[in-house]
Amino acid sequence: MSARNDGKTAGAFTPEEERLHDAGFARIQEGLAAGLGFEKACEGIEALDAELRRIIVDDFLKVTIAQRNFQGSETTSDIAASLGIAVVRVEAARREMLAEVAAASVNFFRRQGGEVPDA
Repeated sequence: MSARNDGKTAGAFTPEEERLHDAGFARIQEGLAAGLGFEKACEGIEALDAELRRIIVDDFLKVTIAQRNFQGSETTSDIAASLGIAVVRVEAARREMLAEVAAASVNFFRRQGGEVPDA
């Protein structure tokens, strides 16, 4: 998942940020279930700042792609259509997610080999 860029450990949220992240996911899911498009469903997200809101939206989209494209059989076009967003946005999020996974894998193997100290 995305990380805040404020000097904290990557991926580390305060308990309040974690609560807001979870609540944001629930709010988006509720909106989509009620027939709203992705952008409208995201409007109700409560967040401490714009960066946390961006992370919540990005993470939700990445989780959706993981579930529906990688674990399911939906194409990025199918996902975009169902969310009411542009295909290029879904494809960009998919590429970003794959890059994050690749970077995390490299870091893991480097730590295992003693090249990078554990954080």
